[in-house]
Amino acid sequence: MIPLVTVAVVNWNGDRYIHRCLEHVFAQTHSELEVIIVDNGSTDGSLQKIKARYGDRCRYIENIGNVGYSPAMNQGMAAAAGEYMVQLNSDACLHEEFVAKSLRRIQQDDGVGAVGGRVYQWQGDDLTSKLRKGEGGRYYFRKRFQLRADERVERETLTFGPASCFPLLRMNMLKDVHESSGYYFDDSFFAGWEDTDLWFRMQLRGWTCVFLPTAYGWHVGSGSAGGNATFFTKSVEYRTRILRNRLFLIAKNLPAPVLLRLAP
Repeated sequence: MIPLVTVAVVNWNGDRYIHRCLEHVFAQTHSELEVIIVDNGSTDGSLQKIKARYGDRCRYIENIGNVGYSPAMNQGMAAAAGEYMVQLNSDACLHEEFVAKSLRRIQQDDGVGAVGGRVYQWQGDDLTSKLRKGEGGRYYFRKRFQLRADERVERETLTFGPASCFPLLRMNMLKDVHESSGYYFDDSFFAGWEDTDLWFRMQLRGWTCVFLPTAYGWHVGSGSAGGNATFFTKSVEYRTRILRNRLFLIAKNLPAPVLLRLAP
């Protein structure tokens, strides 16, 4: 039996990117897909265009306003009917075999909770062959608890967490994490670092994550922030929230002895 895979996309005024994103979803070689659009009160007409083009090929969850990425994706996860799901950013495109390749790998080991792929740069109208810096590799932590990806790794390997722009997740893992903590993503993050918090809880529950370089896609990065990719080109509100969320992540997840050791 071919497993159903849910693809959940959060849209917030994503007219610039989401239509190409969805074209690549519906071009997947894995045919058993459920597509959920969670709209955060978009005012740019993007939701209406999606409905006009795809109609009932998608399921729609419509929020009155922007409730944040974490609460919106939680709605998509709670509504998912699939055995697996792709948590897909609206400014990302999947290679046509991404779902099929990731699915084959995760089905080989019941202990794998997530598969992360290689991430290339979506730049302008071009889906390039240039690796996107800091994404789509073996993840590790740098000083000040910053998460980075080692793109030099060219083979399959275990990693802390997947590239968060389009990970394939096992629903049993998500349900296990939810049962243990009461939520999938922590709504307190609103947007930013909520994914790393989830990978912490995934690992603490005994699930593993695989980096699979043969499964890949493309990512603009910060599409909802107007494509401003560097920290200091973003709004003060965004920068404040990201810094706050990183500190919150550290305080929430690190054991006290480790926290004291890293404090200086």
